[in-house]
Amino acid sequence: MHSVLSPCADELMTPNNILNMAMLKGIDFLAITDHNTTKQLKVIKDLEDSYDFIFIPGVEVTVKEDFDVLCFFRSFNDALLFDKYLEDNLDGEWGIFKETDQVLTNIYDEEIETFNKPLTSTKIPYKNLVNEVRKLNGAIVLCHIDRSSKSALNTQKLDNLEFDAIEISQYVKDEYLKKYPELLKYRILYNTDAHTLLSMSEKEYFFELKDKSLKSFFDYLLGESNE
Repeated sequence: MHSVLSPCADELMTPNNILNMAMLKGIDFLAITDHNTTKQLKVIKDLEDSYDFIFIPGVEVTVKEDFDVLCFFRSFNDALLFDKYLEDNLDGEWGIFKETDQVLTNIYDEEIETFNKPLTSTKIPYKNLVNEVRKLNGAIVLCHIDRSSKSALNTQKLDNLEFDAIEISQYVKDEYLKKYPELLKYRILYNTDAHTLLSMSEKEYFFELKDKSLKSFFDYLLGESNE
């Protein structure tokens, strides 16, 4: 899901609002993946001990080929380290958005600053992104491939790409997989890609993991576990 740092997210998507809503919904694993930046994760890290989630540090990157990719990391430090690479390669335009749509908060959800470069895309080629994420032992998921835009399927053959899983909206998954049954050979995540509090899903989808831990999540996603 996206926080108020993402230009397209609702203004109520502040860190504590997100975390409290996730708590009400009984979520076990939570990934806040802003567009092309991990800067809001500094606050999430500071709040981590106040909540009983397994946090998956991550980011949603729009690559040069114009599709979206989720990158997951094993620690907040790795995700924040990755941010320097992202910022050096931002290549977006404001379009309908503006600087005031990209808000960084403190632990009390108070605005401390806005980010003054558009977070709408990067100039990172997909292969380069994969190389940088792998250096940090991270995982790669092709986002919302069921969409008409920002989907790898629009321009790529998936078998030619290196990735760990695909993501499909939970609202269209049955119809979409019936239409494209060949996708069932990949690991699939069903996400809401929430930009508002009300669009955050209930705890509906599950992995069978060895235990409730970030390591077990990565073991599953990277195929390092038989579970």
